[in-house]
Amino acid sequence: MTAPTRRPPNASRPYPVAQPDNDPEYGSDPNGWVPVIIAGVIAAVVIAVAGVIAGLIVVNIRESDTPAAKPTPAAASAPVQLAPIGALPTTTVAATPTPVVPDNLDPVAVQQGVTQVLTESYGLGAIKDVKCPAELPVVVGSSYECSLRIDGVKKAVAVTVTDPDGTYEVSRPR
Repeated sequence: MTAPTRRPPNASRPYPVAQPDNDPEYGSDPNGWVPVIIAGVIAAVVIAVAGVIAGLIVVNIRESDTPAAKPTPAAASAPVQLAPIGALPTTTVAATPTPVVPDNLDPVAVQQGVTQVLTESYGLGAIKDVKCPAELPVVVGSSYECSLRIDGVKKAVAVTVTDPDGTYEVSRPR
């Protein structure tokens, strides 16, 4: 192994001085930074492409981890039973359950719903003694008056049935 050699000191310049880029003694090229810049741009593009690919892989993994929605049975075709020769085939149709429509609203549930609506939607507090009629038939468009106390002051709200399933609206207290 040989020891590195140093150039002899320059008498006219006793301290190191930066040499011009085009000095053939140092072997530098005036286009020396161009390959470095090109390599940096290529590296940035490669990193960006790798990031996009990694993102797509993560999204694909997350989508595959979510449980698939269970298929809901469409209108099932009715099974056909074979009949003796000469007889017409018969079909068996399964009865589909009909949704249960309430005849009356539950007064306790309506009272809790009134309290919840007044608290969450209207931002009121200290709601006490909510009383609604015992009979609340589900008739679209019908209104029922419920009494209550807000901060000790007696008020009333209207509960209006909006659809046959028993959905209702609560008015602002008056």
